[in-house]
Amino acid sequence: MVRGYENALRQLWDGLCDVYVYKEGVDEATGRTVQKPVQTVKGKPCRVSYSTISATAPESEANDVRQVVKLFIAKDVEIPEGSRLVITQEGHTDTFRRAGKPAVYSTHQEIVLELEKEWA
Repeated sequence: MVRGYENALRQLWDGLCDVYVYKEGVDEATGRTVQKPVQTVKGKPCRVSYSTISATAPESEANDVRQVVKLFIAKDVEIPEGSRLVITQEGHTDTFRRAGKPAVYSTHQEIVLELEKEWA
C-alpha cells in the first residue's frame, strides 16, 4: 500500500533539485580560507508547492500576506540546515535555502524553504 502511494506521489514531482553546502576551501587568488559552495545533490526529482497565507488584524490598514514554500522530496535525500537549493520546475529556476526541520513521512519528506534573493 505504501509503495503504491509513494509511486502516485512521485508522479507529481515535476521539478529537479540541486543542493549546495558551504565547505571550507582555499581561494586560489588570495590563499585565504573561505566558505565555498559544494554541490552535494544533483538533479533529484522533487516538487515545490506554494501557498499564500493572509492575516489581518482589526487595527491594521493592510493585509499581511506571506507565501509558504514547501519542498517535497525523497526521504533519503540529505539536505543539511543552511544549504542552498536550486530548483527547476515548470521551466523556471529559483534558489532557496532550507528554513525548517524536515517533516519525514514513510514515503517522502517535506521541508519549508525561504526564497534566496541572491547568493551570499
